[in-house]
Amino acid sequence: MYDSLRVLVVSNMVPSTEVPQYGVFVMRQTAALEQAGCTVEVVGIEQRTTGLPGTLRKYARLRSQGAHAADRMQADVVLGHYLVPTALIARRVARSVGAPYVLVAHGGDVGHLERSRPLRTAVRRAVFGAAAVVAVSSELAARLTAVYPGLLVEVINTGVDRALFHPGAADLSLFGAAPSRPLIVQIGNLIERKNPERLAAAAARLFAEHGGGELWIAGTGPLAEQLEGLPHVRLLGAVRPDRVPALLRGADVASLVALSEGYGLGALEAVACGVPVVVSQTAPVARDLPVSAAVQVDPFNEDAILAGLRAALELARDDPAGQATADAHADVVQARRLADLLERVARTRTA
Repeated sequence: MYDSLRVLVVSNMVPSTEVPQYGVFVMRQTAALEQAGCTVEVVGIEQRTTGLPGTLRKYARLRSQGAHAADRMQADVVLGHYLVPTALIARRVARSVGAPYVLVAHGGDVGHLERSRPLRTAVRRAVFGAAAVVAVSSELAARLTAVYPGLLVEVINTGVDRALFHPGAADLSLFGAAPSRPLIVQIGNLIERKNPERLAAAAARLFAEHGGGELWIAGTGPLAEQLEGLPHVRLLGAVRPDRVPALLRGADVASLVALSEGYGLGALEAVACGVPVVVSQTAPVARDLPVSAAVQVDPFNEDAILAGLRAALELARDDPAGQATADAHADVVQARRLADLLERVARTRTA
């Protein structure tokens, strides 16, 4: 259907061998767009610690590589993931070949815009110059329109890869010794926003009630030092994206109790694997998950997290309503919606 549509994706987050989970959702969306029939090329930045001079050079290279790629493939439309600072780069890349551009806003950069007037001013022209702006949730769209009154924002999330995330046999042998049960798994970096310390405290109380249990966390970050000495916590470090489904399927309960999320796709991926999930009531994904598959909790309240973990252990696995929700939010479904939008935008170039 979209065989003639050439899309250049520009992103300041793409995976690397060293950090395979960094921006993996961008690559999964790219694959889904290709599956829908689009021709897609990606230029992006891998995670590196470079300091300010190195960061400036990285973004200069991203602009140069994007312009070369757009010219080489004769892009019909440029899709920029993130507003800060990719909106500026996507705009310049698109202008270099006379193509329209579409921007995708995520939670982190909308947060930057909310906190910084200079950043809002810097990217305002690029945001309003886009042929369309997409947010991954309605809540994020509302925050963005509060930052830029009058801005029209479409809502399309990146979706869950149903070829990877589905119920099945659990195999945790890749992750070391078998866990003490119940096993709680959280996928997320060890940063304050992801709330691992409060989750670990609630989990310790749950395990005391059960006479055992473990919390496994897949991710890295500055809170590792505070967590690694806890006897009931196993830090797995960065887990390859293709191994995450097996990790989730091996859990008794999955957790996403972040203090804030742009959407919270990880909770939907857990439900897609048939695992009951405890999810922050502040995460937009919570509104999409059925009560038969997910328990909403106040992420700021340890007692509430504990109660949620108890309740989630009582839920059945492979919940039919949860599977239907995952199907409705499959990446191929969301990619078709995005491809429709990109095609409409590309037509304006030749109209």
